[in-house]
Amino acid sequence: MIMMRMRNLPEGGFSLVEPLIAMVILSISLLGAVGMFVVAQDGISGGAKSLEAMALAESKVERLRVKPYQALLDADPGGGLSDTQLQDSGTGGDAVAGDGAYMARETVNGIVVTWTVRPDQPSLAFSRTTVITVTAQWMSRTGQSRKVRLGMKRANPVFSGGAS
Repeated sequence: MIMMRMRNLPEGGFSLVEPLIAMVILSISLLGAVGMFVVAQDGISGGAKSLEAMALAESKVERLRVKPYQALLDADPGGGLSDTQLQDSGTGGDAVAGDGAYMARETVNGIVVTWTVRPDQPSLAFSRTTVITVTAQWMSRTGQSRKVRLGMKRANPVFSGGAS
């Protein structure tokens, strides 16, 4: 019988445990990355809603800017309302009846756009200037109320009254 000599060679390889541990570590780190994708998506959708609200508010301000001064209290037919007047009645978005602030509101894609026309005199025809405020308000995905507010002041081009 020939005896073979067994050499003690070092085993150079991986057992099954090492790749399994590596896969578990990789899986945990990928789950963290997926969570970051959700956070990024929320940020992107929130930014898109904010951009849409700003565009709606700017569009409404521009339509009110080019509208004839005496027609400022007429609702904007291009904005979704037709044949209505802005209200100073304490209803429909108007906070206080008779306060001189005329309001109207419309909802576009979940964004509530409210505009207020506040002449410096009780009658628009006799006012020198009018302050116009447009507010776009929406709820974020987390349930927080967000708003964009723009304003401008318009002069009455035909004002001929005396000092007040």
